[in-house]
Amino acid sequence: MRDLSGLPKAHLHIHLEGAMRRATLEELASGYGLSPPADTRGQRFPNFGGFNALYQAACGCIGTRDDLERLIHEVAEDAAAEGALWIEPAFDAERYCERRAGAPDRLFDTQRDGWRFALECAARASVATGVGIGFVSAIDRTQPLEQARERMRITADLINAEEHMMPPGTLDLDERYAGIIAIGLHGNEEGFPPDAFAPVFEEALASTGLLSVPHAGEIAPFPGEGPASVKTAVERLNADRVLHGVLAVSDANLVADLARRGVCLDVCPSSNVALSVVDSLEAHPLPRLLAAGVPCTLGSDDPLLFGPSLGEEYQLCRDVMEIDDAMLAQMARWSFEHSGAPRQLKEKGLKAIVRWLEQAAA
Repeated sequence: MRDLSGLPKAHLHIHLEGAMRRATLEELASGYGLSPPADTRGQRFPNFGGFNALYQAACGCIGTRDDLERLIHEVAEDAAAEGALWIEPAFDAERYCERRAGAPDRLFDTQRDGWRFALECAARASVATGVGIGFVSAIDRTQPLEQARERMRITADLINAEEHMMPPGTLDLDERYAGIIAIGLHGNEEGFPPDAFAPVFEEALASTGLLSVPHAGEIAPFPGEGPASVKTAVERLNADRVLHGVLAVSDANLVADLARRGVCLDVCPSSNVALSVVDSLEAHPLPRLLAAGVPCTLGSDDPLLFGPSLGEEYQLCRDVMEIDDAMLAQMARWSFEHSGAPRQLKEKGLKAIVRWLEQAAA
């Protein structure tokens, strides 16, 4: 079998704090006299709220700027070990403008300060690991609309002032590249459909030119609500990619439309099982979506809480879903083609995938 860690790939569906190493979480929590969140890897959550409470507790263990820089570096380091050349972590600077547990004060006075620091850390991590980082500026759908508008104003200011650009030479590229590449929408879908955020996305996309990558089609309390959220994300939020989107599978017309439009789904199989979106990996709709011609990428979502890493998600797709190497390579291709990575890095990744496929399967 070909070594999946050697398959070049991009990781497009990952949340920064949710990718923290368990050992790092425990060390940070201990240093601040906190109890680390429970180890839930491989377990099922009773609901999204239970998962989110643990995620927020993990965020609370980031008490200093050094902690945040360590997190960004380790996430890039782990990505490199699994063959990823590019990652797109969702990041929310606002949570670090508040008092952190165990810290003498908040990390940053303003969100812009937080973004500047995260981008500086990303540049240093990229030099050290060879992994490119493009952040998703993420809106929390459960918070007031004015908060979302403020987030997008700050993002637009960074973009228009080119404060989001990475230094030339960071990845041995000829030109600078974007450190913020997309606008996201995350948080519990129940009671917070994407429709309300359409004006925010329309204005933000027009003023920044970033990709639109909202979460949709993951959690649906009522029949038909999952496909409806995906359709809204595509038609009203102008989604270039939909994070999750797997509930679209119950609407054949919608699936056909996704394939026709070439809208990519950033799928996280183990996350879907852990949150009871699907009953099991064997029952996961990913093979059906691929067979219908929908471009899909693989992500780990929040490996700190769900367990499998990006490489392990590829392995599970091969072992449990019986997806062959040709299709795994195609998903890796889509991960570059639908990413916000710089052109030269995309070309490098695509050429390396061809070389990987040319290797004889042992």
